[in-house]
Amino acid sequence: LHQDNPALHDDRLRLWNDFNHAWLALAFQQKELMSSGKQVSRSQRLLTEEAVKKMGDELIRLCDGIERHGLVDYQYGVWEEQIEAVLEECLDLFDSHKDSSK
Repeated sequence: LHQDNPALHDDRLRLWNDFNHAWLALAFQQKELMSSGKQVSRSQRLLTEEAVKKMGDELIRLCDGIERHGLVDYQYGVWEEQIEAVLEECLDLFDSHKDSSK
């Protein structure tokens, strides 16, 4: 369990890359949609503010569980800081949209 099978290294690296890119792609798409300046209807939004918050909480919970295995913020593992940064930018955009609609 503590040693990586070299034959599986490339597959595992691809798995982590796919996992991280999926999270980042969704967060970047949300950010792009919100910062486009276009009025976006509720049905056009990818995620609600609550969903973005829940995703961030789940990501932190996941990372807290796997960090002791060296699987956080390295190429081989979850890119927590990068993903959290984009989710935070989305939450900031939600806040600025609330402020501008007052």
